[in-house]
Amino acid sequence: MIKVKLPADWELGFQKEKDLQPQEWHPASVPGAVQLDMMHTLEERDWTRGDGYRQFRWMEDVWWTYRTRFDKPSLSGSDRLYFHSKGIDYAFEISLNGKALLQQEGMFRRVDLDLTDHLEVKNDLRIQIAPVPKSHHERDDRTQANRAFKPAVSYGWDWHPRLVPLGIWDETSLEIRRDFLHDIRTRYSLDDSLENADLAITANVAAGVESVSVSVECKGDTVHKQEFRQGEGEFSGSIKLEKIRLWWPAGHGEPDLYELIVSAFDRNHKLMDEHRTTIGFRKVRLVRNTGTEREDPGFPKSRLLPPVTLEINNRRIFAQGTNWVNPEIFPGVIGEDRYRDLIVLAAGIGFNIFRVWGGGIVNKDFFHECCDRTGMMVWQEFPLACNDYPDDESYLSVLRPEARAIIERVGQHPSTVLWSGGNELYNSWSGMDDQSLALRWINSLCLELTPEIPFIPTSPLQGMGHGHYLFYDPSSDEDICQLMARMNNTALTEYGVPSPSDAEIIRKIIPLEEIFPPSPDSAAWIVHHAFKSWQDDTWLCPEVIEKYYGSSENLEEMVERGQKLQAAGYRFIYEAARQKWPYCSMAINWCYNEPWPTAANNSIVQHPALPKPACESIREACRPVMASASFPKYQWHPGEMLEFDLFMLNHSARDIPAGKMTIAVNGGDIKTWQFGEVQENTVLKGPRLMIRVPARVRDQGMTGMEIALKVLGHPEWDSVYKLPVKA
Repeated sequence: MIKVKLPADWELGFQKEKDLQPQEWHPASVPGAVQLDMMHTLEERDWTRGDGYRQFRWMEDVWWTYRTRFDKPSLSGSDRLYFHSKGIDYAFEISLNGKALLQQEGMFRRVDLDLTDHLEVKNDLRIQIAPVPKSHHERDDRTQANRAFKPAVSYGWDWHPRLVPLGIWDETSLEIRRDFLHDIRTRYSLDDSLENADLAITANVAAGVESVSVSVECKGDTVHKQEFRQGEGEFSGSIKLEKIRLWWPAGHGEPDLYELIVSAFDRNHKLMDEHRTTIGFRKVRLVRNTGTEREDPGFPKSRLLPPVTLEINNRRIFAQGTNWVNPEIFPGVIGEDRYRDLIVLAAGIGFNIFRVWGGGIVNKDFFHECCDRTGMMVWQEFPLACNDYPDDESYLSVLRPEARAIIERVGQHPSTVLWSGGNELYNSWSGMDDQSLALRWINSLCLELTPEIPFIPTSPLQGMGHGHYLFYDPSSDEDICQLMARMNNTALTEYGVPSPSDAEIIRKIIPLEEIFPPSPDSAAWIVHHAFKSWQDDTWLCPEVIEKYYGSSENLEEMVERGQKLQAAGYRFIYEAARQKWPYCSMAINWCYNEPWPTAANNSIVQHPALPKPACESIREACRPVMASASFPKYQWHPGEMLEFDLFMLNHSARDIPAGKMTIAVNGGDIKTWQFGEVQENTVLKGPRLMIRVPARVRDQGMTGMEIALKVLGHPEWDSVYKLPVKA
């Protein structure tokens, strides 16, 4: 039990060699990053403008030292003074008064150091942090991260600059504590009805404790309380809960939560220690997709496609969501407000899952707590991405305790419904496989610690899809509708449509003389990911914008057109994936957010938490019940024959009655579909319609063809599509 958190004033200095001392000390913010504490030394303080981020490059290759000085606090009885940190990045040594107390490599294990027996009247606590880990010095790119259990994205990505954080990045404090309960662990099991739970609690109990109380609350009401006689040693208790409320993902029920309170009392029944934990009761399975149960006829045989349908509480869930990336380059500055804003926005769009991408950090506690409360499922990847992580023991000896710490922390949350070893590890650019020891170790630890949570080694697996990431692919002369028409994946777990950021953002990060027209030779446009990020013209893709809308006269017009393409593209993708349910079980776009201001990106939310127009079009596509259509291509010409299929999508938890849908083109009714009852969580495919594209074209540019689907008595299910018609 924490009695007091002591104030601590931190300072930071650097030295070129481990055994040297800093020449100067600078005020430090904790949590934060060494780079941010050195901002006052930069020539250009606004490091997000142009290529200002390059000013941080030298900071990768020096040693850093944090220090705080404090007087010995007054400790009474069983009081102990601890140094506690939830995260220090990356390899570090902690010393007190010149005596080394801990060496650690890895940013996800927590530090809990008892300083009591090492205290002097005046104390000097230091944390020395090693330079950025690099497996080679041939070039600055993500391959340098292949021997570090650290986010590879920091080493440079097509939407993230080369900027590798170091420092104390999560909550850190000096604490006076009396700990009578240690290593509290909770496990539960549900009966077949999912109405009753057996809850098992274990803990280590210190001397002086005479009894342990376990109580369970739900929405402020105590639903169970039980006291156990217990002295020093290992405590083990079990309780039964009846008629429990289940935790459900967003759109399928309430994400009900319970609070478990474990309390320790002395012989006079005085409270000595207390720990509170949130629990959500739910059953998770990863089951085979409908339509993949049978092998192809004939011989030779191979394996079936792996299961990738999430089943929560015996209900199969269509996972519609997004890929979450670091909301800041420096994770130390990510606060509760940022997490809350982004999660609430995602829930409002209609998402029910985040794939927490393996190139980034494992998020802070508040992220997971907020997902628990909102019913947002979390697919958590370990920090391995697009590299071949080695089998050697020097790497694995860091991976094992780091992975264990992640599993123990994140796995306790009901929102955590899927583990993955990392991102794109079985692809040619990574080269890992089922025999890679890193993945075998992670799998074994997940099985040991959270057997109730499914695990996959990476994404994509066979049958799953990553890409495309363009609205139009010039190499195949296909637009997003054509690409989706031939999609036959069991899950779409990465796909993207790029767009420019708002003009206001671009004006802040691109020098005035380079703003318009954007040049592929402009350093500012390049470093902010408009050009040469993946392909030569990504992610701005100005020729694609011009293909559909003609030349833009100014920045604002180009932005409006590019964002319009992104909004249309994402809507088609989400609906196309839903139309193929239950064979296709996931639609998770690349990507949701971004860590700094970009000029162009596949993100649908701009830094820090500003939605693009695509958020609204995706919200339309993610309504639980809706009328839907599929189109063979996006752009049309007058007189062409357009064939499209109709659907009623019902991903709600209730049946919808038979009804009537009318279909109109440019305001004129052409067809009526009398559809039957649509059962819960199903898709009803309707007729295929054929129309001739009307000749409503201006002298220059394009006009739209509007196709409206209306369901009698349910305007909330209506859908309107606007397809461009070009002369």
